[in-house]
Amino acid sequence: MEHTINTNKVIKPVQNKFEGFFPIILLVLFSAGCFVNSIAQPLPDGISKNKKAVELFNKAMGQYDLLEYANALDLLKSALNKDPEFISALDLMGQVFIKGENLPAAENIYLRIVKLNPDYWVSYFELGEITFNMMKFDSAFNWYTKYLTYTGLPENRKLTAEKQLKSSRFAAQAVKNPVPFKPVNLGRGVNSQVSEYFPTLTADEQTMFFTVMDGRFQEDFYVSKFENGSWQEAMNLGPPINTPENEGASTTSADGQYLFFTMCQNPQNIGSCDLWLTFLKGDKWQPPIHMPDNVNTKYKETQPSLSADGKTLYFASNRPGGHGDMDIWKTTFEENHWTNPVNLGPNVNTPFDDECPFIHHDGVSLYFASDGWPGMGGRDLFLTRQTKDGNWETPVNLGYPINTTGHEEGLIINRSGTKGYFSSDKKTNPDHKGRVDIYSFDLPDNIKPGKASYVSGKVYDAETNQPIQTLVELTDLESSTLAGFCKSNQKTGNFLIVIPGNKNYGMHVNVEGYMFFSENFAIKESPSTNPHHIDVPLKKIRKGSTMALYNIFFEVNKFDLKPESDTELEKLLKLITVNNKLQIEIGGHTDNSGNEASNLTLSKNRAKAVYDWLIAKGIPAGRLSYKGYGSSVPAAENDTDEGKRKNRRTEIKIL
Repeated sequence: MEHTINTNKVIKPVQNKFEGFFPIILLVLFSAGCFVNSIAQPLPDGISKNKKAVELFNKAMGQYDLLEYANALDLLKSALNKDPEFISALDLMGQVFIKGENLPAAENIYLRIVKLNPDYWVSYFELGEITFNMMKFDSAFNWYTKYLTYTGLPENRKLTAEKQLKSSRFAAQAVKNPVPFKPVNLGRGVNSQVSEYFPTLTADEQTMFFTVMDGRFQEDFYVSKFENGSWQEAMNLGPPINTPENEGASTTSADGQYLFFTMCQNPQNIGSCDLWLTFLKGDKWQPPIHMPDNVNTKYKETQPSLSADGKTLYFASNRPGGHGDMDIWKTTFEENHWTNPVNLGPNVNTPFDDECPFIHHDGVSLYFASDGWPGMGGRDLFLTRQTKDGNWETPVNLGYPINTTGHEEGLIINRSGTKGYFSSDKKTNPDHKGRVDIYSFDLPDNIKPGKASYVSGKVYDAETNQPIQTLVELTDLESSTLAGFCKSNQKTGNFLIVIPGNKNYGMHVNVEGYMFFSENFAIKESPSTNPHHIDVPLKKIRKGSTMALYNIFFEVNKFDLKPESDTELEKLLKLITVNNKLQIEIGGHTDNSGNEASNLTLSKNRAKAVYDWLIAKGIPAGRLSYKGYGSSVPAAENDTDEGKRKNRRTEIKIL
């Protein structure tokens, strides 16, 4: 049966909004977070003819608006003594019970209203919300269904009820099929008596940045190191990053050298909350830089998440052009600038709030918080994966009890894909330290991201051992495109770059006046999370200097250059072109497998293939020579697969 509602008679009620994650005071002050305020919504009928009851009701409304719920409740009881069928007073009493988290009492109040007036249609919505949060999902489904039989409903509540119908069905099944979930408090090194939240983690999982709100409601960034099996005492990052303003919701580059974060109410902001960037120069953080005006707007930009390759920044914003209030957007770093942000589209964003994005180091697994997809209520955590054509799969709810009827958000996943980190104000854990603490938990298999490794090391002068600051590049060999980059530290020469485990990659380090460095990671067929450590001693360009090229490829027992060699060959061509007086020998080398005479011939033909490629590109033949060495000059022992790989190489010698 369909009902038509009468919206002519209205009073001022307050819409119920369940806050089950942070305390209310945090919702007001935590401007970089994921929360919205409740909005008043008109209700039909319910006015009493008893003047004294109406007078008491109006006073109760005033106390309610001042958050003086106990006073409001006393006044409402007095009003109902004057008129027990005063529906508006009962409605407001139900809201008071909801604010006090006394859901059984609130349920009884709205059942009483329905009995007094079956067409007081808002009660069905409230009963749906109340019973849903009491985890009485079948009842919630019935109440939402009843509510939707009315026409002319407020559009926002109609959308919510339709969404909650799906969530009721989902939640009922999720509770019957819980996922493994045992959160562990990170301990006293990270957590204290105040609030810690929004962690971000380097790829080696040894450094964690997070936001701390102290007793004065001041938000600053802290950092903790993982040593000897535990997180060490966190240190305040200090100026110039931390200021008298509030800083929150940060993301770090994979190597921990860059920090993107949200700053609200800053005089230099365009909008209420803008995105900022800082970086390390040696061991000193530099003054924050305001992200460009095409990224920041007069609206709200917050909760950044940087991809491991350093090229894409995901964030949440309520700018125009989205699908709901807060949507997830992304901007890409191309040709030394950030592109105009692009909305992730309806496969991720809903007519509700979609926020707190986290892009994993595999480059395709996106975790985020939403109250628009079917879930357990409040904001739930979801996972979507990007397909090869750039689209996003339908999001998957992480399941119960990871998600509850309260708010879950601010999730990050470690690079190895084994643990999730999140913040919670739940006091049920005996290790809980403060108002909000950071926890970790083991990820169930079905929501783990793809594999991702990393390579770390040090770039330095091979003769002086002095550190060198330069770009370290990772190339997708199949497409010859840049798959990631980082800059070695100015003071130490240290670098770290992530290797997503789904392709074959070449690594290059190139500094003017030096031979470039080449390494290969053939992991497409056997992805791994195991890290690599490779120091990069760069040799100056001078007579006798040699350089091994590990990204020039041939078929087994053949000497035709494979397309995957293009990136390496182009870098060699540039080296020879820029240093136009160099004369070089191209040497072919094999491992000790097979017949040595055949190896000599094969290695010579492979060296000639490189020689011919350079000649075809315009390098004079007088500057080039080639020679096959077979297995006579090994770079490593031939008793392991890795040793044999090192020996199968093309090598350049300066003549």
